[in-house]
Amino acid sequence: MNKVEPIQNISDIQALKEILSSGEKGKRDLLIFCLGINTPYRLSELRLLKLEDVLDISEKEVTVKQQLIMKDQRVGTHHTVIISNNLQEQIMDYVKVTFNEELVATNMNAYLFPSQKGHNLPLSRQSIWRIIHSAAEKGGLKHIGSHSLRKTFGFFLYKEGIPIEIIQELLNHSSRKETLKYIGICQIEDDNPVKCLDL
Repeated sequence: MNKVEPIQNISDIQALKEILSSGEKGKRDLLIFCLGINTPYRLSELRLLKLEDVLDISEKEVTVKQQLIMKDQRVGTHHTVIISNNLQEQIMDYVKVTFNEELVATNMNAYLFPSQKGHNLPLSRQSIWRIIHSAAEKGGLKHIGSHSLRKTFGFFLYKEGIPIEIIQELLNHSSRKETLKYIGICQIEDDNPVKCLDL
């Protein structure tokens, strides 16, 4: 299996957003991508989100939750992550277009990213991989796959000065070294001193 890397440039992220949003399922594909780069969850976990995980209904008024609470499938712990204002707007925009009937019936059991291959099934992992991989190819990016989004989340937290121990906890890693390697920082730190040497 090829090693996938984080997306390390904001310009590449913007380019992928434009590519994803221009497709037939643009709102859906863009939301998958944005959830992936703004949360510590794997796409295999995000694909299982249901409307009830992201929406609240009070007196027939629908709002997007301010926090996403999910269980890490590998280690079984629960994590709570803030949903940014931009992401809340994206979610609302997407569900209003995609789930009009469900919202009217207050049926919150539907998958946020439904498959078209059966009744109330989530989008498959392979489908999500194809969405991300295809956009990356169109954007001329190499070594990008579904895990790249989670790695991107960690990479940009690190670049923002968030302590590696916090990122490690968010990603449920067992060591600081594992997290640094996962988000591609070890390789950068190994490459930088060698770049200076030109014997």
